[in-house]
Amino acid sequence: MTPLRPVWVHSSLRAQHQSLRRQASLSQGAIDHVFHYQGPKQAQLWMDVHRRHAPGSTDRSFEDIFRSISHQTAEELASQDVHVVALGPGGGEKEAWLLQALKAAGCRTRYTPVDASVELALLSAETAESLLETEILPVVADLALLEELPAWLERYPSHETRVYTAFGLSPNFLPSTLFKRLSSLMREEDALLLSANLAPLDASAETEAAYLAACDAILPQYNNPETLLWLGQVLVDWGIKAHLGQPRFHLQSFDNILGFCLQCPWLSNARFDWENEPFAARAGDLLQLFFSLRYTPKRLAETLLRFGLQLGTGHTTPCRQEGVWRVHRKPPR
Repeated sequence: MTPLRPVWVHSSLRAQHQSLRRQASLSQGAIDHVFHYQGPKQAQLWMDVHRRHAPGSTDRSFEDIFRSISHQTAEELASQDVHVVALGPGGGEKEAWLLQALKAAGCRTRYTPVDASVELALLSAETAESLLETEILPVVADLALLEELPAWLERYPSHETRVYTAFGLSPNFLPSTLFKRLSSLMREEDALLLSANLAPLDASAETEAAYLAACDAILPQYNNPETLLWLGQVLVDWGIKAHLGQPRFHLQSFDNILGFCLQCPWLSNARFDWENEPFAARAGDLLQLFFSLRYTPKRLAETLLRFGLQLGTGHTTPCRQEGVWRVHRKPPR
C-alpha cells in the first residue's frame, strides 16, 4: 500500500460549509448525521459498534444475501464494462463481494467509493485494491454531492454500465431526501443495489401493531453503551456535552416509516455563540442526535414508487432484519 493516495474532496466538506451545517444542527435541534462519521475517532467508534452489535457480524446469512445479489448482478453484466459507484460504503466489505463477483464474470470494472469520512473512503478503496486493475480514486463527500454526481461521472466512458450501491444509507436519511436524489442520478440503463434495515415481522401479518412490536423487539441493538458512546462523541467534540442530559431512544414515525430516534434534553437555559452566531436553548428542549429507520419490504416498495424507482430482485435474511434488492428507474408509461 502506497503512503500517498489521490483523493477527491467535495466542497461540502470545506470548513465554511461544515461550519454552516454545525450551526444548523443546533439551531434546528437535530445533529446532521454526517458529523457521526468524521475523523479517526468517529470512524473507530462506528466500526466498534458495527462489530459488536450488527447482527451481520455473527450471522452468516447477512453475508449470504449480499453475495447472492452480487452474483446475480454479475451474471447479468458478464463481460461488460462496469463502473461501481459505492455510496457510503464504510469499510467496503460488501462492495468487495460485488467486485469479486464482477471479476469472476469477466467484467472490466471501475470502482469509485464515496463516503463522508476520509478514513472510511480510504479503507473502502484499500479493501478493493487487490480486485481491480484500474486505479481507485475515492471521493470524500456527503449526500450533498449526489446532485452533482452525474455530471462529475461524465469524465468516465459513457458506455460503462453504472451500478450504484447504497448498503447502509437508507436507515439514516429521510425517504424524501434519499430516494429523490437516488432517482435523479440514475440513468435508465443503470442499476442500484439497495439494502434496508427491516422490522422482523411476517409479511402476511403486517399490521401497524405488529410493525410497532417488531421494532420494539430490536431496540437493544441500538440502546447499548457502545452505540451511545459513538453517538455522544459529537457532543464531546463540540464542547456541549455538559449542557445536555442522558440521551434516550424512542420509536418515532418518519414519512410513515418507524425509526429509532435518539434525543437528549438541555439541562438548563443555554445561551452562547455557536459558529459565530448567537444560540439559545431552553431547559427541557430536545436535541436529536440520531435516527435509524426500519422498513418492511412492502413499505419500501411503496416508498420507492413515489420517487420513480422500482424494487426488483432481492433477498432477505431468515431473521427478516435486513434485505437487499436491485432497484431500477420505473419505466415511463
